[in-house]
Amino acid sequence: MDTQDRYDELDNIVRTLDILADDINDKYYIDLINDIKFEAENELEEVAEKLEEEQRREERQQEYNYWKEAI
Repeated sequence: MDTQDRYDELDNIVRTLDILADDINDKYYIDLINDIKFEAENELEEVAEKLEEEQRREERQQEYNYWKEAI
């Protein structure tokens, strides 16, 4: 699974858990859902940073290739 796929999956998990927590009334399960959501949000932040770095690296490589061909 590439970084973008993992980001999309985690984002979907967080959004789905938000909806689920809003739809139920049982505090025990809401707390469990929020714990899982917290873990997913933390990983989402880490993956987002990796994704941004990959994008910056790709942009630098494209710029390098452009200037290499221009010379």
